Amino acid sequence: MNQLIQLSQHSYIYRGFTIHMCPRNSTTMQRAYSVLNNGNYFGRDFALAEAMQTIDKLRNGRRNER
Repeated sequence: MNQLIQLSQHSYIYRGFTIHMCPRNSTTMQRAYSVLNNGNYFGRDFALAEAMQTIDKLRNGRRNER
């Protein structure tokens, strides 16, 4: 399952991980995306595509590469 599935207006599922769209930062107006799986937090990215890349790296065992 490598497909991005939108659950609601602010939540997605990708490869078994949940990506949650956070509210915009009031100072920078930048939106963030939190990556979660089984109650574990795996960080925050500033684009949906970056969050998906983070999940791909986690699934492939390359956790510290950017």
